[in-house]
Amino acid sequence: MPSGEDLQWARQRRATARAAGGVLDLVLPLRVGGSGAPLFCAHPIVGLSWCYRALLPHIGEQHPVYGLQPRGLRRPEPLPASMAEMARDYADQIRMTQPEGPYHLLGWSLGGNIAFAVAEELERRGHEVGLLAIMDAAPEIAESMTGSDAHAWMLYNFVLAEFGYDPSVAEDDPDPEARVLEVVRRRPGLGLEEWPLPRLQALLRVIRNTVTVAHGYWPEQVRGPVLFCAAMRLGRPLEEKLADWQPFVRQPIEVTEVDCAHRHMLLPQPISVVGAAVAERLARAAALAG
Repeated sequence: MPSGEDLQWARQRRATARAAGGVLDLVLPLRVGGSGAPLFCAHPIVGLSWCYRALLPHIGEQHPVYGLQPRGLRRPEPLPASMAEMARDYADQIRMTQPEGPYHLLGWSLGGNIAFAVAEELERRGHEVGLLAIMDAAPEIAESMTGSDAHAWMLYNFVLAEFGYDPSVAEDDPDPEARVLEVVRRRPGLGLEEWPLPRLQALLRVIRNTVTVAHGYWPEQVRGPVLFCAAMRLGRPLEEKLADWQPFVRQPIEVTEVDCAHRHMLLPQPISVVGAAVAERLARAAALAG
């Protein structure tokens, strides 16, 4: 039986998908304008940064907010063969949007790993990272989460959930891709039925590739400040999560505890806590830069 938070999250995802309008830009302008430093949000496992619209009310309007989204969604093109290649591409896109640093990054779930890799790449190029906000990610991807055919059903359920469908692909389904298409056709009005078949297939391919390159990535180290936003319900103890990241961070990790489960971090109450913490760090970074 879905919890109240699960139902709320499904409704929010459906509303977000409608509001996003299907934009698949590599750098998604969630909010433009303003004199403050931009915040760049790395996509979670599904490959879409639409979910970060939930953050906008909690970050001052002076800050532009952008989502990073993967290649291969708008048109057929080669996908990155490693996290390093992905991070180089995103760093290039960020610098075209914001030529000078310091740079501010955020990522939820697998997006936290991507944001970390981008921070490493920017620092490798000699740029300053003013903030790296990691929303309950772990350096190591779970062994049960792979891009293999055996785990495709799990990833396809993430796609369905992202658009508010019932994630109903079974582990023993002989053709999980066909099952996704069946679920989408059976319930119109949630958005995916408007996608041409090649684009939907591309989304599934991109997700599997992202998980595959994430498995091959191991962090090095970042110099800039790190904010870890920890989901405190269920999951592992906070001390273990911080111990996982500390070897890869030079400075002490700042922590914001969020009273929710990992999958609910973008619901209104949890994201308000995250947003307040991020906004405070952005203001602190601006004061240091000034």
